[in-house]
Amino acid sequence: MTATIRHALLATLPHQARAVVRVTGDDATRFLQGLLSADVGELTPGRATAATLLTVKGKIISEVVVLAVAEDEPWLLLPAEIAPVVTAKLDAHIIMDDVELEPLADHQCAIAWTDSGALTPEQLGPLPAGVRAFAGSHPLPGVLVVGPTPGLATLENLGEAANADQFTAARVTHGRPAWGFEIAADRFPPEVGFVDAVSYDKGCFLGQEPLSRIHNRGKVNRVMVRVKLSALPESGLPIGLQVEGADPAAEIGQLTSHTQALEGLAIVRRAHAKPGTQLRAGALSVTVQSPPLGDDPGRAGRQQAATVTLGGRR
Repeated sequence: MTATIRHALLATLPHQARAVVRVTGDDATRFLQGLLSADVGELTPGRATAATLLTVKGKIISEVVVLAVAEDEPWLLLPAEIAPVVTAKLDAHIIMDDVELEPLADHQCAIAWTDSGALTPEQLGPLPAGVRAFAGSHPLPGVLVVGPTPGLATLENLGEAANADQFTAARVTHGRPAWGFEIAADRFPPEVGFVDAVSYDKGCFLGQEPLSRIHNRGKVNRVMVRVKLSALPESGLPIGLQVEGADPAAEIGQLTSHTQALEGLAIVRRAHAKPGTQLRAGALSVTVQSPPLGDDPGRAGRQQAATVTLGGRR
């Protein structure tokens, strides 16, 4: 049986609209390698690599997805709501580098996926002129489709159009954090389930030293987990979490995503990241369903017992 392909324009999903920035010049790849947290030193055309731009203290400024259009031509996907600020920060680091940043204002981004997560660009078939496909794992395992807005409009014929709840449900299933929900400014990537956006082997990058210290220590104090809710929240996200029966003012985390099926993701203190832990979000009961997702495994011999890899139910 062929798996159903679902797709959505990122601009139709809360906080997921992305600005596309083309990076050109002889130093383009080297420039990004020295700034971003992921290893983008050798681009594989047709691949999308999740990364972050960090402060010198190792905390997130922005999510960044690097699209390998060619071996020497990276494009960037930036959260549209902060794209001008992030582009300006990148531009400020261009000193003697042969690098130019070109926002592609007429471009949009869509994502296609299947429930199993197994989808390749080839399975999408021919794409409209100017539209490109990139295999990746963020914000879901699947394919990012980028191109001029008119070309993406024709993707309505690509499988089933998905809504925000279906997108969130897939994220919960695969243990994927999202910008504006789990991934937020002033957090360490491992705190929000985004450790696969960090390379610990490539050498120096902005914010590398604090993350290396975390990696050597083998833990962060907060982690992402999968949860089950007793009912739908009446207020918007995020919602503070407390331990069942404890002082309501003693917040130990936040509920960050949920679906109509009462499944969700949360950021909690590590001590509470154990399946079966009972928490509260206001009047709601929240049950932790997983160990930490997307956590930093630490160096050999320092792994945390609760640590699991990103994606898939455990």
